[in-house]
Amino acid sequence: MTQNNSLSGHWLIVSDLDGTLLDHYDYSHAAVDELLQQLEQRETPVILNSSKTFAEMLELRRELHNHHPFIVENGSAIFIPANYFPEKSGDAREQDGFWVIETGLPRAQLLEFLRADAEQFGTPYLSFAEASVDEIVEATGLAPERALAAQRRDYSEPLLWRGDEEEKQAFVARVRGAGMSTLQGGRFLHLLGSTDKGAATLRLLDCYRHCRDTEYRLIAAGDSPNDLDMLRVADIAVIIRAPHRPPPQLRARAGQRVMISEAVGPEGWREAIAQLFP
Repeated sequence: MTQNNSLSGHWLIVSDLDGTLLDHYDYSHAAVDELLQQLEQRETPVILNSSKTFAEMLELRRELHNHHPFIVENGSAIFIPANYFPEKSGDAREQDGFWVIETGLPRAQLLEFLRADAEQFGTPYLSFAEASVDEIVEATGLAPERALAAQRRDYSEPLLWRGDEEEKQAFVARVRGAGMSTLQGGRFLHLLGSTDKGAATLRLLDCYRHCRDTEYRLIAAGDSPNDLDMLRVADIAVIIRAPHRPPPQLRARAGQRVMISEAVGPEGWREAIAQLFP
């Protein structure tokens, strides 16, 4: 990766987790811990933006010593700590000490679609709603308690696809026809409402700019195709290499900088972000 000059002004870093801040295999974040502390001292917020659930994010924020807003379930909801900003967004509701802006659909509505679709087309997939904890552990490598947290979803449904590509594309078309969307992650096809990581990122960016009267600019970091919507909206898109697939293809828009790490996973995150904030 080419050496970049350090940045001036106010920046937000919005980051995926698995394969980015967390190791793809063992979920370690040791490689980035020191840099995260330095960013905190610089007052540069790191916003976690993942397919993970509210319960999973709470635990990870604690481990990462992160107290900033976060985005769950591939852009389906934004959680802002109560009183983080001077005022609450008009459409936010309060939950467990957070202001919540919901941009997706309730999981119950998604599961109802799956039930109706399965009656006609079958289920060439394993959904989290139907999976046992042991099956989720096997599919994800998560510890059982974290598998339980991953199963407690509010806005999306991960599907471990077991059919062929033709069946998948037909399913995706039916989802789109129903006004919903899918995202292909590193392991799962995610069913969700008409939202994505990029749309939620821009909504949160507006909150920062409005509530702090500061022209924040945006860095986004991710490693897989389901991060592309988030990467597209960033001023600087940081693509983290994965150990088992090529980097996702991002066509840079005018004025956008795209960086691709040499190292993989958290080491790649540290490599890229440290160049921007030496």
